[in-house]
Amino acid sequence: MAISSIDLVNLPVQTKGGRNLGKVSSFDLEFEGEVVVVMRYYVKTGLIQGLWHQQLIIDRSQVIAISKEKMIVDDNTIKEKQTNLGDLPMMVPTAK
Repeated sequence: MAISSIDLVNLPVQTKGGRNLGKVSSFDLEFEGEVVVVMRYYVKTGLIQGLWHQQLIIDRSQVIAISKEKMIVDDNTIKEKQTNLGDLPMMVPTAK
C-alpha cells in the first residue's frame, strides 16, 4: 500500500500497547538507487504534563505497521523517566 506524504504528515502514532505518542510532523528520506526509503519519522507529542511539546525521532526499524489511519511502533520506542528528583539524595557542599 502506498501512502502519500500528505497522508503521512499528521498521521497519529501509537505504540503496539496502545499508548498515543503524537502525530508525524516530518520525515527523512534516503535514496537507495532508484528506491526512496523513509529512514526516520519525527513525531510531535501533545503537551507533556501541561508544559511543553516534545519531538520524538522514530527509526524505520521501530515501525510495526502503517495505514492511512495510524502508525504503530514498538513499545520500546519510549522509555519512561525512571528518576524522580525528590528521590535523589541532597548534596550539600562542605567547607575545608
